[in-house]
Amino acid sequence: MKDVFDIDNPFFAFMGTLADIVIVNILFLICSVPVITAGASISAMYETMRRMREGKLLSPVRYFPGALRRSLKKSIPSWLLQLVTGMILFFDLNVVGRMPKTTAWNLIGMATGGLLLLWMLATCYLLPAGIYDGKKIRQASAQSMYLAVRNLPYTAVMAVLNSIPFICLMAGTWYIGVVTPIYIVAGFGVTAYINTILMERCKGVQEWCG
Repeated sequence: MKDVFDIDNPFFAFMGTLADIVIVNILFLICSVPVITAGASISAMYETMRRMREGKLLSPVRYFPGALRRSLKKSIPSWLLQLVTGMILFFDLNVVGRMPKTTAWNLIGMATGGLLLLWMLATCYLLPAGIYDGKKIRQASAQSMYLAVRNLPYTAVMAVLNSIPFICLMAGTWYIGVVTPIYIVAGFGVTAYINTILMERCKGVQEWCG
């Protein structure tokens, strides 16, 4: 019976990790309300998750604000680039989808879809990992794409995980109703935690994050 209530018991360790993920998720949502700070919030979330994975996180409530401040200035250009290009590509793909199914429009759709796929792959690294070495935005974007291609199997899994909210959004109101409470409580944090585990296995990411 003593082992059951031991704080080192796997169950308590799991519950402690889950509680930290929930706290980080809530902090991420709060700090993302001003859209311009959402990029810094993403970066802070991943930095906190890396700290957690290293066993060095004492309190997410105390660590997250510092990580947010550290990433705020350097993440804004990357986030704005990511946001604007993503919106343009999504808009273009939506427009192309409404056009007549001619050869020309099919080719344009394929090209737009390809660019959107590349954007999704690079997005897996640009803010979660790419801003921590002080590179300029062009260098960080290029390095993000390099890491995405170099670690394509892991990148594909991360891209799918990151896309779940958007897939549910396009699928209809029932799916939105199902996933919204999950993501409000822990969804973004769980995604970041899993992606952090995957990035630990990616070649070149650890050196980049420092």
